[in-house]
Amino acid sequence: MTDTALMAVGLAALAGFFAGRAYRTTSARDRAFGADGLSERFLQGLEYLSEGRRDEAIAELSQVPRDQPGGEVVEQVLGSLLRETGQVERAIQIHQGLARRQAMPTLARARAHAALGEDYRRAGLLDRAERAFEQALEADDRNVAALLGLQRIREDQGRWEDALALRTRLSRRRHGDDSVVLAHLHAQVGRERLRLGDPDGALTAFREALAHDRRALPAHLGLAEVLERQDPALAAATLEEAARAVPERAYLLFEPHARACAAAGEPGRHTALLENAIEKSPRDWRARLALARVLRARGDAHEALGLLRRAGDENPQALLVHLETWHTLLALGLPREATERYLDAATGSILFAAPHVCRRCRYRAADVQWRCPQCHEWDTFVEERLAPPR
Repeated sequence: MTDTALMAVGLAALAGFFAGRAYRTTSARDRAFGADGLSERFLQGLEYLSEGRRDEAIAELSQVPRDQPGGEVVEQVLGSLLRETGQVERAIQIHQGLARRQAMPTLARARAHAALGEDYRRAGLLDRAERAFEQALEADDRNVAALLGLQRIREDQGRWEDALALRTRLSRRRHGDDSVVLAHLHAQVGRERLRLGDPDGALTAFREALAHDRRALPAHLGLAEVLERQDPALAAATLEEAARAVPERAYLLFEPHARACAAAGEPGRHTALLENAIEKSPRDWRARLALARVLRARGDAHEALGLLRRAGDENPQALLVHLETWHTLLALGLPREATERYLDAATGSILFAAPHVCRRCRYRAADVQWRCPQCHEWDTFVEERLAPPR
C-alpha cells in the first residue's frame, strides 16, 4: 500500500471518531463546520487524499482550523504529506511544533517524534533522526513508525544484527507477516558473520532465514557457499533445492552450482540441472545460455550455437547471448582478429547485461538487488524483459 493510501485510510478511520466527539461539543459557533461537526476543508482534504491528489489535499488541510476536534491529527498528516511531496523543511517545522506542544498526550507526542524522525531521515540528518525515533520509543515503546525508521537507519549503516532485532520487535508488535523481510535480514547477518570469519554463526543465520522463508535465495546462496568448503556435493544439493523453491530465479544459482559440482567431481550434475530447467521452461533463455557455455567448454561448439540461437529468439536484446554467440563462432574458426575486436567493443557496451526493475518503485538496476536502493523494500526486483526492436 502506498504512503498516500495509508494516510487516507488513517484519516478515514479518525474522521468517524472525531465526528462523534465533535457532534457532542457542537455549538452555534460551529456553523462553519459540516453537519457532522468536522471542518469542510478537513473532509475535502480527506477526499483529495483518498484520490491520490496530494497537492490539493495539502492546500485544503493547511486551512483546517487548528483548534477544531482532531486538529493535531490533521497537522500530523499534513506534515507527512509535505514530506512525501519533497517539502521536508516545512514538514520538519510542523512536526517540531507538535513535538514541543506541552498539552500533547503521550501517545500523540510519540507519533509526532516518529514523524519528525522520518523527516530528518529523508533529509539525510541521521543523527537527528535516530534521536527523534528514540524519543518516540521512550514515550511509546511499541510505536511502529519509530521502530521501522530505526530499522531502516540500521540497514543503511550495515548494522544487520540491530536491524534484525528491531524488525523482530516490530513483527511482534503488529502481528503481521514479516517472513520475507526477516529472512533477508537473517541472510544479511549470515553474510556479515561469514565476512568476520564465523562460518558456524553464518550457517545458523542462513538456516534461520530459510525457516522464515524457503524462497529466500540469498540464504540458499550463503548456505551453499559455506557448505562448499566442507562438502561440495551437499552445497550442490542445497542449490538444487533452491532452484525447485524459486524456479524463476534459478539463473542466479547456475554459476555457484557449476562450481560446487566441479569441486565435487560431478560436472554432469550441473548439465542435468540446466537440461531440467529447459525442459520445465522451454523459454528459459538463461538456462540455454548457461548450457551453451558448458558445451563450448567441452568442444561441442555446433550444439552450443543451436542453443544460443534459441536463446536469442527468446530474448534478442540480451547482450550476454550475443557475447557468448561470438565466443562460440570464434571457437568454430571465425577470423580471430576481427572477432576479438567485436568482442572488446561489445563487452564495453553501455547496454544492461541483465536489466532488473523494482516492482514497487520501478527503480532499474543492471542486476538483481535484494533491497531496493530507492524505496528500501526487500525482494522486489524482477528481470525486465525488453521488447524486441520493430
